[in-house]
Amino acid sequence: MTALTPLIFRPSFAQRAVAILLFAGSWLVGVRGLMHLIQNMPRLLAMVRMAEINGEPTWQLWIALISSVAACGAGGVLLVLSVLFLLLIEGTHVLVDEVGLTVELGSLPAPIARRLGAGRLTWKQVASLEKGRFFFILRGGGNKGQEESLPSKLPRSTSTLRFLVVDQLDRLILTILERSPNLRFDS
Repeated sequence: MTALTPLIFRPSFAQRAVAILLFAGSWLVGVRGLMHLIQNMPRLLAMVRMAEINGEPTWQLWIALISSVAACGAGGVLLVLSVLFLLLIEGTHVLVDEVGLTVELGSLPAPIARRLGAGRLTWKQVASLEKGRFFFILRGGGNKGQEESLPSKLPRSTSTLRFLVVDQLDRLILTILERSPNLRFDS
């Protein structure tokens, strides 16, 4: 492998298709739930007014109304997370070359991508490889002097790289294990 031909790992077609199906399905269910709430809101408010006029307790109706609005709010947060999940799956590229590895999240703006784990580590900087709750995490902390010797057109290195999933994940992990001299495993 030469520096001119890096290995590129990205999610497979099946992984991207599952992400798209989850995204589309969650949006269909979310929009349907919101429309159902909007259609039934006048009826729920009329039931509250009727209960007030008749002198009946209204706390159960208010709890139902508030919980349905809260459920739609929570569903909206989940819909935003489904968009983020889709963008993370679609835009993830892990590039491996002779110098190190780069995680690119091309579908997100640069500041958000860096915050979610995009960046570059040289092989000597890779200190640990972990499987987090959602991400695979590469932590830097190895040789700090290597960063100054990088060519200027390569992206600046960061201390932590994260990616969700890529095709041929086993090959990527074996490559990281083979090429990282400062990699350590804490027990």
